[in-house]
Amino acid sequence: MGRRLADVAQAATVSTGYLSSIEKGASVPSLPVLARLAHALDLSLAEILRTSATERLARGRLSDALGAKRMAAQGSRLQIMRSVARPGEEGRAPVRLGGTDVFVFLYRGALEVDVDGSTFSLGPGDALHCDLPHAMRWRVVGEERAVSIWSAASPPGRQS
Repeated sequence: MGRRLADVAQAATVSTGYLSSIEKGASVPSLPVLARLAHALDLSLAEILRTSATERLARGRLSDALGAKRMAAQGSRLQIMRSVARPGEEGRAPVRLGGTDVFVFLYRGALEVDVDGSTFSLGPGDALHCDLPHAMRWRVVGEERAVSIWSAASPPGRQS
């Protein structure tokens, strides 16, 4: 894009070395870091992901089909899961926890998410960033299905 690495890194509040390792594919940024990079480059997250040089790009759509479905490409170091559940249903995080942050986005419905004993209520469009959680549970509240997106890096030393 003709931008200097140092300028983009400063605008995204990451180090130049870290940005370089992301650019080379040696590091996988968290979703919040990816969002800051998109903003710094004046691009949407979809544009960044769509123009990725990797062949491990997954495309799909959000559906109302019940259950959890993997959305990340096979072999990706990111865990991205779409979860749809009925009112009253509850369960554990659909991504593996362990030494990594977790990002939850609620697309539709209402969800309560318990993170290490603290409960957060999410409505449509809400997002929750969990800093290295040890335990996560969710429960659908309200009268409609909850459609959520969960994202985390694979725990260190493991592929998702």
